[in-house]
Amino acid sequence: MRTYFGEFNRVVGDSIRNAKRILRSWGLDVESIPHKTALRIERPDDMSWADFKRAIRAVLQPRRGSAMISSEATGRTYVCSNRGNQPGTFLRQ
Repeated sequence: MRTYFGEFNRVVGDSIRNAKRILRSWGLDVESIPHKTALRIERPDDMSWADFKRAIRAVLQPRRGSAMISSEATGRTYVCSNRGNQPGTFLRQ
């Protein structure tokens, strides 16, 4: 299992609870952390990075949603925004 921390803005339905439900339906282990729009996400070893990104995109609003995902193991941070020239693209920061 790989652990990530995600900060979400403009999730589907504007509800972090709905986002948790959607991510769990993709097979991810998700729990809330004290910050209201942040989640601790565990990706199973058998889930590819592409499927993980697809699951994250599934919880974002199509036009304005965004997420910042940080890996606990590597410290790498990725930002996905549905605004701008490359909507839905994960960019490493």
